[in-house]
Amino acid sequence: MVAVRYESRQGACPRNLRLRRAAMRYVLTHHFDPDFEQRRLRPKNREDGSVDQFDLGYVQNVAAGQLLAEWTPLAPGEDAPDGGIVSENTAFPHGEGCKVDPDNPLRLLAAVNGHVARIDGRITVRETLAIGRDIDFHTGNIVALGDVIIGGDIRSGFTVMGRHITVTGLVLAARVRAMGNVTCNGGIQGGGKATLRAGRSLRARFCENAVLHAAQNILIDGSAMHCRLFAGEKLAVKGRLAGGEAYCGEAVYVGEQLGGGGQSQTRILLGYDPERIHKDQHIKAGLRQALLDVEACRVDLGRGGEAAKDCADALAQGEQRIEAFRRQLKRLWESPAATRRFSSCRVIVPGRIGANVEVSIGEAHAVIPEDTRDAVVRYQDGEIVVEHPALRK
Repeated sequence: MVAVRYESRQGACPRNLRLRRAAMRYVLTHHFDPDFEQRRLRPKNREDGSVDQFDLGYVQNVAAGQLLAEWTPLAPGEDAPDGGIVSENTAFPHGEGCKVDPDNPLRLLAAVNGHVARIDGRITVRETLAIGRDIDFHTGNIVALGDVIIGGDIRSGFTVMGRHITVTGLVLAARVRAMGNVTCNGGIQGGGKATLRAGRSLRARFCENAVLHAAQNILIDGSAMHCRLFAGEKLAVKGRLAGGEAYCGEAVYVGEQLGGGGQSQTRILLGYDPERIHKDQHIKAGLRQALLDVEACRVDLGRGGEAAKDCADALAQGEQRIEAFRRQLKRLWESPAATRRFSSCRVIVPGRIGANVEVSIGEAHAVIPEDTRDAVVRYQDGEIVVEHPALRK
């Protein structure tokens, strides 16, 4: 290699010689579909070739720290892909919810959990997904990492999942699951098929024929009719609680009337972890079915013939299932956290207690006399006692 030295003599070369290079060109690569909001939603294909009419992929979810876009250098003379954004300036066109990677300024990351879209030419991540209509076959199921606000109803058969969920309209025979709170401003008409779960608390205008779970509290502004309610701490029904079952860790408050829903019974169980109660019921249902299957196999074995040959393996498998269910039940109730202080549990009814109301606190059980008024039901010395008034000043 020949070394060339430039001397700064007048006339030999420019005094302030600068070596100029051609400016570097970059193409912007998106790691999401930037045209997502404009395209028509279509059902997703299943592996068997059918389509899932409930899954339209309504949102593009991203987690905090996820790569959204990056600038990729183009070689001299290289053309950008069709529709690609080419620039010598590597500043990202972004809005809220995004940040430039501190370790690599050519990468754009999500700053929050939410859904990503290109809005007015800017990459934006929003934590709250607002849907101003019903959840139905036009939207499909909704699965979001951030908060969800539904402007209409959640129709039967559909699912909504998110961090905190607010529903302006009704929840019909649908599934709702939130990591935080669930608020149903229009109420719940479950038709015996609705299930709602809140990682914190759940509030509804009213609820009918539904299953509600909340790790903390459940508040019903109106009435709760023929529901199964699981509240980790407290349940409060301002109106009437009739029919169904309520499982609470600490206390139940019913403002107007408890029970009295015709011939249907209203059962309340306090003092245990409600989720363990739910799991216990599920395991016991499986155990009952396994016992029935084993009994049927034994009957077939007793008859002999071809049916007996087929039942030998089924009998052994059934007995293994029975033992597995029994082990699950044992593990479920081994933890001390499975029970609470029974003495602090209360059922508070300032109004009236109707017919067919059963209250259990721990192992104590009682049928509350009909037309009991302004009363508090509590645990004392292994028994259920009823005292007046319901609320003391």
